[in-house]
Amino acid sequence: MVTDWGHSLSKLERALIIALAVIFVVVVAGTVWAGLTGSRARKLARETVPTGMTDAGVYDGLGRIRARTSGGRSAVVVVDIAFPYDASDRQFREELARKRGDLKSAATSFFASRTIEELHPSNEAVIKAALRDTLNGLLSLGSIEELYFSEFRAIE
Repeated sequence: MVTDWGHSLSKLERALIIALAVIFVVVVAGTVWAGLTGSRARKLARETVPTGMTDAGVYDGLGRIRARTSGGRSAVVVVDIAFPYDASDRQFREELARKRGDLKSAATSFFASRTIEELHPSNEAVIKAALRDTLNGLLSLGSIEELYFSEFRAIE
């Protein structure tokens, strides 16, 4: 094979040209196929489904909890609580909304009944488990598996 420059193409150059041609044909064919079958439209339709209906959600509706600890050394505990839940479970989502005040009161009472020593950050896993059990005692249509504290501090 001779080019306009007067020299023949090596096997490597021919292989690269063939590979580029194949890639070009595949891209063009894929684009035409997607246009003819409506693949793009179906993908866009799937993406417009509200994510809260198909994905796990994070409930942070309790807001910031502030409570004065019990015991001799009193402190104010500030905690932001969140937890994952199945956002597609409409009944559980409605129960969380309906019992928001009760859940917040239970969390406030939980922290108010503890001493500053019990609420030490090294006990965070134990605190989360006990609080989770307390909150689950108020729920009947679902349960909390894990709690997250985005803020957890005691101010003396």
